[in-house]
Amino acid sequence: MPRATDPEVTLPPSQESDRTVPPQITKSLTLTSTRSGVGTGNFGGYGQTNGSEKPTVLQMILEALGLRNQAQNREPTSKDIGTLILLGVMFLLFVITVTGFFVMWFTEYYNNTMLENLILAENSETANSWLNPDPNYDTLLKAHIFHYPNIDDYLAGRADKIKVVDVGPLTYQEHTIKDEVSFNKNFTVSFRDRKTYKFLPEKSSVGEHEVLRVPNVPLISAAGPVKRMKALERLFVTSIINQYQEPLFKNLTAFDFLWGYEDSIIKLKSLGKGRRRFGLLMTRNGTSVDSVQLNTGEDDITKFSVITQFNGMPQLDYWEGEECNRIDGSEPSMFSPHLLQDRSTVNVFLQVLCRKVPLHFEKEVTIYNDIDVLRYRTPMDVFAHPDENPANQCYCQNTELCLPSGVINATKCYGDAPIFPSFPHFFTGDPVLYKDFDGIKPDADIHQTYADIHPRFGFPISGASRVQINIMLDKTPILRNQGARLRNTTILPLMWIEITSGDFSEEVLHKLYLSTFGLNAIQQTLKYGTLLISVTLFSLIVAVVYYMNSRREEQLEESKSFR
Repeated sequence: MPRATDPEVTLPPSQESDRTVPPQITKSLTLTSTRSGVGTGNFGGYGQTNGSEKPTVLQMILEALGLRNQAQNREPTSKDIGTLILLGVMFLLFVITVTGFFVMWFTEYYNNTMLENLILAENSETANSWLNPDPNYDTLLKAHIFHYPNIDDYLAGRADKIKVVDVGPLTYQEHTIKDEVSFNKNFTVSFRDRKTYKFLPEKSSVGEHEVLRVPNVPLISAAGPVKRMKALERLFVTSIINQYQEPLFKNLTAFDFLWGYEDSIIKLKSLGKGRRRFGLLMTRNGTSVDSVQLNTGEDDITKFSVITQFNGMPQLDYWEGEECNRIDGSEPSMFSPHLLQDRSTVNVFLQVLCRKVPLHFEKEVTIYNDIDVLRYRTPMDVFAHPDENPANQCYCQNTELCLPSGVINATKCYGDAPIFPSFPHFFTGDPVLYKDFDGIKPDADIHQTYADIHPRFGFPISGASRVQINIMLDKTPILRNQGARLRNTTILPLMWIEITSGDFSEEVLHKLYLSTFGLNAIQQTLKYGTLLISVTLFSLIVAVVYYMNSRREEQLEESKSFR
């Protein structure tokens, strides 16, 4: 029964409920709710109640990272700000190094940046060096002449085989500059080579005045053009040539045979076309008759050094079919490094052959003791008969006679002169080509063409381009039956040449090594440096955040104990 002095009080439902909750539990719920932000519309414990201030962005970031003490609405200390700045700097450096890591490991940015120095932009240092190179980088031309010491005995029937002696080398320093240069708007450059030669007796096995017995090239070359003349003109020219009584083989000095001598047949207007002299290498000395246009690489580095025109034409007209007439090759002194990356076949355009020649990757080698290069070689079937290499079919379709493997018909390339190039000593050729000769000894080590190419810059550091010049005998009346014992269409070897790199000085080799080693070292340093720094920074960031979170938990525990 209620007391008269205690009036009955009716509580609201919420307060009625509170009366059933012990005070210590209510306090615990309040702390939990405040800390978790449940139902308060706040962030991280910064509740917005009547009279409370809105938390700053810095406070919210600190709390999100677990770096701020839990004292509500306390301004961040200098230590908090310093920690945040440190983490920000570390994170920024981490992003930068990770970006560098992906660039160095998964892109060609570094290589492409280095290769931009190779492009032949007008007035650039690279272009100027290419137009007028340092003589220290001159190439060597080594000429080997075939001497016929017993040809008279063979023709008279006193010898069973034609003896040929490989005389040489006669070595010349070959200096090449570019003449009639024109930089075009379509990122190409047109030019002609201008070569000069200096005889190097100390590197030669014979002198230039060595007298040799060699085929009479102007006489043999005249056979075809005379045969194609109209009857009356042919009779007139034949009578004149017979008056000269030119022998089928004649004695000449090595110098005259290579660099030119006055010849009666060449002087004939219908044959020599205004020339007075003949020499196998005469057209190489001075400005070339052939003009070349190649890509500078300015618009696309992958096109660098690819020849786009030869003598003003985008395609050749010496062969039958589009594939063989495609120039589609690089200038022999430089290649686009992108062509070397996957070690695929590269094509080089050789003016002496008037065609492209493939080079196949063979292996990686180290030359000059410490310079790594990629070795490329010509394939064994490059001059093979179409029955063995169907790709060569179009090199035979422009001729009346498709000869055995080992030679190509380049008569159109040489103004209808019966020139049939091959590798030296008919290397890779059918033995039928030299069955009548004694002294032909093919050897891959000294007769095959190869190039040691710098893998980063794409230029040959070492190697040898080797080609033999042969002439085919056409037994027409102008020979006056001098070659009666020789088979018609006999291929007579004249000479072979070898173009090699010069003897680099120690200074040049040292510079080459430093440029190669230096760039490789920088690349490897950047690759592994970005990897190491990225891992280190990531580990530091994780460690700092973990440490600060641990400190936060300790502060929370201390806060609980004070309450």
